Amino acid sequence: MGKFELHVHTSECDLAALTGASEIVKLYHDAGYDGMVVTDHYFSTFYNWFSEELDGADHKRIIERYLRGYYTARNEGEKLGFTVLPGAEVRFDGTINDYLVYGLHEEFFYNAPLLNRLSGLDELKALLPPDALIVQAHPFRNKMTVCDPSPLFGIEVYNGGTEPFRNEMAEMFAHHYGKAATSGSDFHSAAALGRGGIFTYDKIKTPEDLVRILRAGNDGYSLICAGEVRKNA
Repeated sequence: MGKFELHVHTSECDLAALTGASEIVKLYHDAGYDGMVVTDHYFSTFYNWFSEELDGADHKRIIERYLRGYYTARNEGEKLGFTVLPGAEVRFDGTINDYLVYGLHEEFFYNAPLLNRLSGLDELKALLPPDALIVQAHPFRNKMTVCDPSPLFGIEVYNGGTEPFRNEMAEMFAHHYGKAATSGSDFHSAAALGRGGIFTYDKIKTPEDLVRILRAGNDGYSLICAGEVRKNA
């Protein structure tokens, strides 16, 4: 059994994040978590943030830069026996909704085209490994748009950076459409530490472990919401 964080942003790859990947791992390890997924923003703003570094960069260099926070966290995690998995929070160009992607290995990012430039969920889903999962993040924040949830595995029903009523709306939405419920702290600074994530009944060591546990629903995990463990929707 253990706690696993599903929504983390590192300062290496997100100028809105205040904490570096090594420190994040130490904080979560000390808070009793066993691991995390690094879900840095995969959107057009990333290229604006780091335009000088990415000017003229080929695909490999872009991905190496995007995964910098993950690599740093993974290396720190190996020292502590703390699992760090690669993930993404994808936003397609010209849109506002954000989608968390789980069940990926780092090789996927190098072999896939730039995800933000895809046409939408159907194209993303067609590119992903068969077992990868797509979860809409904080779907009822301001400016988010309600979309057909059929391509989604789940809905982030608790987001540590979103007001409670919006999270309640997300939970009702997930329940109505029979979608899996997930939780994440949406870590951008130490103030978000341990607000969300999942409490699992088996250890997570690989992307495949995470997918298996999420697909198991209530038999695999409970939600951590505002730091408290409770059954998912």
